[in-house]
Amino acid sequence: MKNDALVRVYTHPLFDLAVESEKIGTIAVELQTLSSLYEQVPQLSEYLDSPNVSRQDKLDLMKKAFEKPWSDYFDRFLELVLRKGRQEILPFTQEAFTRFWDEYRSRIDVKVTSAVKLTDNQLQSISKKLAERTGKNIELKSSVDPAIIGGIRLQIGHQLLDATVTGRLTALREELLRS
Repeated sequence: MKNDALVRVYTHPLFDLAVESEKIGTIAVELQTLSSLYEQVPQLSEYLDSPNVSRQDKLDLMKKAFEKPWSDYFDRFLELVLRKGRQEILPFTQEAFTRFWDEYRSRIDVKVTSAVKLTDNQLQSISKKLAERTGKNIELKSSVDPAIIGGIRLQIGHQLLDATVTGRLTALREELLRS
């Protein structure tokens, strides 16, 4: 999204209300449904962006598209977004809400790549050490890539920690080329 800050500005109050009212799961499902609608009906953006369609008609269409009635907070959120003419943020709100939820739970996704399949004990050890270092709950996703020859590569958000044989060989080659 071009304006991620705008998505956060609108989504964060919805998240705060969801936490306060203990309806995080409900609103998360509603946002997932909204995201799915955008994927299934590409014309939805065009319809909601149209100045020829009233805000009430837009809300009515959204209500018909949902399988069941939505929560009051979600209703007010949609009404506010449409009233302010910011419907372009709607396809991105579910992702922002999930990020807020992860931060709230102090949860972080970590992708572990190794040359061979890691044992459960190894994965638990990695998870425990990362939790101690970051102070967060670690959600590990493991994958195997024989091309790295040995060692592991950790991707924590946008940060990459490369302790692979391939990574070390590449660094050595670059160092030799600079000399």
